[in-house]
Amino acid sequence: MKISHVHVENWRNFNSIDFPLADRLFIVGPNASGKSNLLDVLRFMADVSAIGLSQALARRGGLNRVRSLFARNRGHGQVTIDLEFKDGQDRWRYLLSLRPEPTGHHRPLVAREIVEHNGTHLLDRPDHQDEKDGERLTQTYLEQINANQDFRDIADHFKNIQYFHLVPQVIRDAANRSSPEPNDPYGGDFIAQMNTTPKRTRDAWLRRIQNALQAAVPEFESLTIEVDKAGRPHLKAGYRNWRANPTGQYETEFSDGTLRLIGLLWTIVKAPRTTAAILLEEPELSLHSSVVSLLPSLFARTQRSTDMQIILSSHAPEIINDEGIDPEEILVLRVTKEGTTAELLSSITEVSTDIEDGILSRAEVVSGLITPPDVEAMLRVAEEHS
Repeated sequence: MKISHVHVENWRNFNSIDFPLADRLFIVGPNASGKSNLLDVLRFMADVSAIGLSQALARRGGLNRVRSLFARNRGHGQVTIDLEFKDGQDRWRYLLSLRPEPTGHHRPLVAREIVEHNGTHLLDRPDHQDEKDGERLTQTYLEQINANQDFRDIADHFKNIQYFHLVPQVIRDAANRSSPEPNDPYGGDFIAQMNTTPKRTRDAWLRRIQNALQAAVPEFESLTIEVDKAGRPHLKAGYRNWRANPTGQYETEFSDGTLRLIGLLWTIVKAPRTTAAILLEEPELSLHSSVVSLLPSLFARTQRSTDMQIILSSHAPEIINDEGIDPEEILVLRVTKEGTTAELLSSITEVSTDIEDGILSRAEVVSGLITPPDVEAMLRVAEEHS
């Protein structure tokens, strides 16, 4: 099963966006345009399926925090996520609309929940039971095992979405690993996750990562996990030098780039065939351009013989200039007075000639679309010191 189409209304800084989704999607846009917020649409659905609507919204500060400032002008102020799926010859659709409770506690309520399979409605809420008991609208059917039997494949698909945005300082901070949030996407329990992997499997994965690091990191030789006297696991790397034995370093001494690369490689290596999608936020951060340029090929190899999709945000021209990436895999975000818009590069007519004729590289085309028109005015901040 794969997500084939995305339609979202009134989500954060998006008024309305609508685009098809292939096996890969590279999201580009200026700072604060909503790249992270777009990835969070799928993270939110994964949370709804796993921990329920109430907790998923609580993680984000409530419905008012995710609802767009433009919401009153569209769709009765409801937040709507409408996704289509392909599973072989089967076609699925899941739609969820949310609204605030008009009185009382102003809780978030299900305004609409629809499930379609090959054009046939399996679910259309609110139904007569919801009308009799309004409390039912505080939960989706998606999160309820006894209610999602007919479309559990969709619920499982959402649960199998993984998000990666490893923060090196979080990994280095041993205090954060004493009682971290399980499956922390920022790395709080990253080394603990590695350590709890069955030893035989973990060692095999570490060898694969070690081989990759030997090619990417100068003088890198070995990567292991050691547990200290307090029972905390640590990453240990060996670097070649003039001595007989390599110099050892723990994760507290790793560079940001090395930590992020280890995290990225571990995410890819451990991704099971059941992984629905991997969401990556600016994976190029702290990495050398020669490594960044290889990421699209690395992702393509990871996706072989699987239905896994890879969706990432990026500022790196080395990524979107890869010859294997098609314009229909690049989603361009642009900020307007009516919110951020999202359009596939292949659909933007104003640059189609430049792309087809090869007048400009894709990175140059994208830069022209998303660079603020008066960005050089930023230099004025230093004028009084000149």
